[in-house]
This record gives sequence, C-alpha cells and structure tokens, in this order.
Amino acid sequence: MEPSPRRARVGEPAADPLTSLPPPLLDGILTRLDLPYAVRTSALSRAWRRRWEALPYLCLSFVDNPGTAPLAVDRVLARYPGRISNFSFHVDEHSFGRVDDWLVALCDRGVRSINLRCASPFILHSSLFLCAQLTHLKLHQCGLPSLPVGFTGFPMLKVLKLGLVDFPENGESQLEAILVGSPLLETLNLHFVDVRGNDAYSNAWVIRGANLRSLTISSDFDYDWQVKELPCIDEVAIDVGNYVSNIKFRGFLASFAQVRKLSLCACYTSFTGGGLLETLPCTFDNLKSLTLWTHFYEMPAIVLTFCLLRNAPNLEELEITV
Repeated sequence: MEPSPRRARVGEPAADPLTSLPPPLLDGILTRLDLPYAVRTSALSRAWRRRWEALPYLCLSFVDNPGTAPLAVDRVLARYPGRISNFSFHVDEHSFGRVDDWLVALCDRGVRSINLRCASPFILHSSLFLCAQLTHLKLHQCGLPSLPVGFTGFPMLKVLKLGLVDFPENGESQLEAILVGSPLLETLNLHFVDVRGNDAYSNAWVIRGANLRSLTISSDFDYDWQVKELPCIDEVAIDVGNYVSNIKFRGFLASFAQVRKLSLCACYTSFTGGGLLETLPCTFDNLKSLTLWTHFYEMPAIVLTFCLLRNAPNLEELEITV
C-alpha cells in the first residue's frame, strides 16, 4: 500500500505553493498587477506581507482614475524604495500642490514614462528636465518652466506628446533644444502648444530628428514652422488653422515628400491665405494613405484637394471627411 500524503498538523500553517516559484517569476507576476492588487498580496501570508516593496520596479498609473487622493502616491513613494518605471496621474485641485514633490522624487527613481493630465494649468517643477532616463513623456494642459542651466536633453526619449502646454518666453528655442537633445525621438505630437511667451510673434525655429517617424501638429497660430533633417519620417498629421500663407504652406508640405501616410485638415476658408494652391514643388511618390478634412464650397479647398491627388501617383487609400 502506498503511503498516504502527509497531512498538515492542527495549527500548522498550510504550505504556500506560490513561494516555491523562482523570485524572478514572482516579480514578473507582481509587476503586471495594478498597484492596488499588488499591495493587496500582502494579505496572502507572512512571506507576502512586504513582498511588493522588494520589486525591482513599480508602475504607478492613476491617469484613468480622476480624483485619486494624492496621499495614495505619497504613501507608495514613502514605502517603496525601488525604481518607478511609469508614473501617470490625473492632476486636479487636490493634487496639483503635490506634483512638484513627486517629480523631485521621480527623477531619482529612474522613471522612464511620465503622463500628466491636468484639470487646470499650472507650471511644473524644473526637476522634470532631470529625468534623463525618460522614454515617454506626455503632458496635457500645464506650463513648462525654463530649461535649467546645463540641460543636455532626454537622450533616451522616444515619444513626446504635448497638448495645451505653455512654454515660457522664447519657448520656440526651448522646444527646439528639447528636440535636439532627444536624438532617439520617434513620435512627436504638438497639440495647441503655445511657444509665443510674451511676444506676439515667435522666432523661426526648426523641427528636426534623425529618427522621427511620426509627427502631429495642431495649432491656431503660425509659428513659422520649419522642418529639416527628417530622413525617417513616415506619418504626418497637420491641422494648422487659417494662419498659413500660400507660399509658406507649399514649402511646408514639401518637407514631407517621403511620407507614407498623410492627414491634413483643410476646412478653413483662408487655409492658403486666400490664394489657390495649384502646384507643389514635390511629388509624394511614397504616399499610400491620404486623409482630408475639408469642404467643397470654397475654391482654395477644392483646388488643394485636386493638387494633392495629382501629386500622389501611388495613392492606395483616400478618406475625405466633408
């Protein structure tokens, strides 16, 4: 007769099958849990009581939970000494006073992704520019401080998305410095970004990037956009209102002659400064997908539509929203 399996004695704690797993596997399980669930594993057993605090890194993501108490972030940063790989937060009137302290703490934690959505605008702390390991930076409705002395850029940054972000005076030069200091940047979204500072007209500045593949620009103002040195650009979306002149826009479009996908908003009465954009100095030989937001009751928009179609001989997908 085979011996019966050993039964636990009365009062003897049951064996925890999870603790027999290799530590790297346990870390992988916990790091994939949302933070509240990772913390709740402390109730599993004595061995798990502080297990989450020993993880190699944590993701703090609260951006989809408006109204999260700032005390929750304070407590995690106080108890967890390791690396914060991802920090996302929806900032409101209860938490905006704590963001500066969080940024100071994050720049020493090797943070790689920051996503801040603010309910009302306020100026962020300059320690944001000390987060040298950032690969993703997304900011919505906030102000940026002046660049600190000795700023060398974000050498690992791949994604930069700015929406309703205000720059200080001479913001165009500051934004250009950030782009120059981000040599690995692949995605750049500028959605109603204000770089004018105290001057009604900004100086000419250049958008450049050796690895930039995707560019989105939405603006109500003509910042004299200049585009140079984008050898890898593949997708472009442009919505620059009615502040672009005929001549400027012709050259601006020519900067993206090699793109494969183009989205263009041309539904403004004076989109080309009241003139007709009948010719372009380039042919979009690589263009496969074209999306237009336009109307057909003003001649400039109609002519621009046909001009683009004539200059895209290899177009495969066309979507027009009237």
